[in-house]
Amino acid sequence: MALLDWRAAAIERGLEVTDLAEHVATRIDGLSLGDDHDEETVAIIRAACVERTLLLFRGQIDLSPDRYLAFAGRFGGRPDLHSLRHYCLPDRHEIFVVGNVHEEQAAAGAQKTGSPRVGLNWHTDHYHLPEPGLFTYLHAIEVPPGQGDTRYANGIAAYEALPAGKRAEIEDLKVLHSRARLFKNLFPEATAAEMEAERRKIPDVVHPLVRTHPELGKRGLYLGGEWGSCIDGLESERAQALYDQLLQHMIQDRFCYRHRWQPGDVLMSDNRCSMHRASEWDEGTYVRRLHRIIMIDSEAPS
Repeated sequence: MALLDWRAAAIERGLEVTDLAEHVATRIDGLSLGDDHDEETVAIIRAACVERTLLLFRGQIDLSPDRYLAFAGRFGGRPDLHSLRHYCLPDRHEIFVVGNVHEEQAAAGAQKTGSPRVGLNWHTDHYHLPEPGLFTYLHAIEVPPGQGDTRYANGIAAYEALPAGKRAEIEDLKVLHSRARLFKNLFPEATAAEMEAERRKIPDVVHPLVRTHPELGKRGLYLGGEWGSCIDGLESERAQALYDQLLQHMIQDRFCYRHRWQPGDVLMSDNRCSMHRASEWDEGTYVRRLHRIIMIDSEAPS
């Protein structure tokens, strides 16, 4: 299905389509993600996510982990298996638990046993891999009232808004992405042995600073993540200044959407043209628990 056809096709099928911001985020109502979906429905959802970067499906309260994983598997890629399995669902290691209460302790009201720092920096999922994240899915199980929002930014819109001179300056630059640097920030409680194992398992990689979206054919900023990435081949101060300048440009409100979570929300995002960041919440008072699936791409950025 051509990308331009998805909106009309969705409406024809009785789905309600609502854009939430100019450059990113569309809400689609009328689907239960736990159902089986035919090829046309899958094509509509994929094309919508590719064009709009982020999709919201509300009211998915009864979505089981198995059906959630089946839904994510319809759109390509292979599921990530996180190296720290104690943060994942015990019988579904493809589903990582983001928040301050892990699934096994949630019923007992235990606090701060999940991975609360995950997402508290601007990043593209799994940018540190040779073949990075394709689509990411987040299912809200429990969320704090009025806190813990997640922001999404569109790298294609941000790149296209840069002055021609700046686009020419950055066109051929590369970014070095380090999982070891990122890991230290994400998991400060990790042992030295876990840190060394992570470093050996996932060496640093280099990706283009500006990549072409393989389905849209458009160029966009691909910055990786502010905790683990640096522009390659430049003097360190200049590299950091340029990275910070591009990041601040990309996360302007005009290129962003801020999502205020409700239980049962599912977000599906395209990592090839976006960054996102969670926001802090009162961990001592409230529980925040999201189920995350990251599907890994089959090709490297170009």
